[in-house]
Amino acid sequence: MERKFYPERIYLEKASKDFPLSRKVIRSLKDVPVEVIDDTDALIHEFSMGTDPIGAGKTILLLSRLRGSFIKPCPCTPEYIGCNYQIINTDLNCPYDCTYCILQQYLNNPLVTVHVNTPDLWSQLDEVLNHTKKTIRIGTGELGDSLVLDHITERSGELIEYFRKRDNAIFELKTKSVNIENLLEHDPPENVVIAWSLNSHEIALNEEKKAPDVDARIQAARSVSDRGYKIGFHFDPLVLYPGWEEGYLAVAESLLSTIDPKRIAWISFGSLRFPSSLKSVIRRRFPDARILCQELIKGKDGKFRYFKPLRLKMYRKILGYFQNWVTGGTPFYFCMESEEVWEKALKIKPRGEEEVEKLLCSPSR
Repeated sequence: MERKFYPERIYLEKASKDFPLSRKVIRSLKDVPVEVIDDTDALIHEFSMGTDPIGAGKTILLLSRLRGSFIKPCPCTPEYIGCNYQIINTDLNCPYDCTYCILQQYLNNPLVTVHVNTPDLWSQLDEVLNHTKKTIRIGTGELGDSLVLDHITERSGELIEYFRKRDNAIFELKTKSVNIENLLEHDPPENVVIAWSLNSHEIALNEEKKAPDVDARIQAARSVSDRGYKIGFHFDPLVLYPGWEEGYLAVAESLLSTIDPKRIAWISFGSLRFPSSLKSVIRRRFPDARILCQELIKGKDGKFRYFKPLRLKMYRKILGYFQNWVTGGTPFYFCMESEEVWEKALKIKPRGEEEVEKLLCSPSR
């Protein structure tokens, strides 16, 4: 089982101390020291001056307001096909320490942060969904794991109950966590998907530090599926390494023997990719990381990624492991890939992100 996260210290923004979520978290972590601060920017700057601010920040919990929008479009680069996904940024960072994590470079705040101004979240969601005529896919898990803090915040239940009443949205909680107790206490709405990020056992062990092992994630997915939820899987990033074919086959066989495909909303695939600025961060923090051992080139979006022929080989091989599910109607899609890769690997040629969105928002899902 997963060792649940408990911070060494809580920093509470003074202006956020009266929010119900702040009080709930502090009650839940009553034995953890709390320090009230006036200026979150000063705190973040102080941590950023340390030798490993990212590692140090994973032991701290910051409770503060989000001053901007909770809801933003998924940052898919325009050079590749997207899917019109919308992101809810309730939290920042997580206790896991994946070598490839873009947040190491993307965020200027290294602290595990919970945005406690939940009333603003609901009003912003109302504004978006009340003015949306089509069905949209929206979810958490982009800037922080959706469930790893759930034993502290219990946010998953509030989100599930909110989206239960929204038939023009398909809501996804994306995670590597097996922290599913709160999910099991709610009757599953048809428009809520619980999705796990998966990798081979070797990559999970060596590159997804502090995260639960792959078998534990699959078993958590089985428990949630048995409860009645729809589930999803994201094989992203797929990593080339000696023995990758056997490594991903083992995970595919585990899924095929454990999960009922009728409960699967979608499965996505994406190859390793990252901006050039992340490369030096990985080398400094993880000098033994395998992910930098393969030859990488800059793609059309300026990110390092594998040569297209290698990506196609990997996608075709791994998709072949799921051939029965592919032909059975489970939606498969790529994250940040070109039209050519879609056509050659999936035999689908989507005409832009609206067509991908339509595939994933089908009523049969």
